[in-house]
Amino acid sequence: MTVATFLLQALASLLAIITFLIVLNVQRSMLVPGGVLGMSIWLLYLLLKEPTNVILATFIAAVIGSCISQIMSIIYKTPAVVFALAILAPLVPGYLSYRTTSFFVTADFSHAISSAMLVMMLALVISIGMASGTVLLKLYNHLRKGRAS
Repeated sequence: MTVATFLLQALASLLAIITFLIVLNVQRSMLVPGGVLGMSIWLLYLLLKEPTNVILATFIAAVIGSCISQIMSIIYKTPAVVFALAILAPLVPGYLSYRTTSFFVTADFSHAISSAMLVMMLALVISIGMASGTVLLKLYNHLRKGRAS
């Protein structure tokens, strides 16, 4: 990936995620922090996708994004769902879901089934990654409090 492509991906993802947050009626002061978080997660996903695979890159991005969204919700004193939406936007396999539906409509069932399995795996990986990030952060806080006392 060239530097120009990387910067274009960054700008496009930032604008897309901010637009997504506007559509979901997120408060105006959280648009830029949420957009930057979502952009960062998208760029992390892109960097991890080449040396690993789509599933592992999605999982790692979801875990890291979940941890950061919890931290940002504390910093900005706002519900974590605002930042969770920002990290879900780039990770959800929308185009792949569209292609799966297209395969079913055109009766290309072999591609449809394999594509549907990948969509389901990615959905599972995203939810497990988001939950794991939250659990890891709570575990970290628990262990940190245990050492302090």
